[in-house]
Amino acid sequence: MAASHLYIPDVVVVPRSSVRRVRLMFAPEDMLLAVEVASPSTVTQDKTLKAEVYARAGIPTYWRIELDEGPILYVYELNGDTYDPPTAYKPGAIAELKAPFPVSFDPDRFDR
Repeated sequence: MAASHLYIPDVVVVPRSSVRRVRLMFAPEDMLLAVEVASPSTVTQDKTLKAEVYARAGIPTYWRIELDEGPILYVYELNGDTYDPPTAYKPGAIAELKAPFPVSFDPDRFDR
């Protein structure tokens, strides 16, 4: 990531090998998933800027969680150097995801 766009995701998923070798901060190439929980002060950056920066950095999957909207989970998957338009999972709909690992859950669980 460019020095002018240094973001630290709320949650990251990295391979075990990266955890063993990295002491302080993971590089974008270590990350399999970046997660941002949007807040009123960051929602614009989370929706546009961070998605663009994370895609350019090559992070394969980006999840954005909007608590004010339901909560809703937005899943972005890398296609070349940009993310495809996000898939939205609303409360009551089971998100069945394959990347970066198989997982299924109702986004409503984020509101507890």
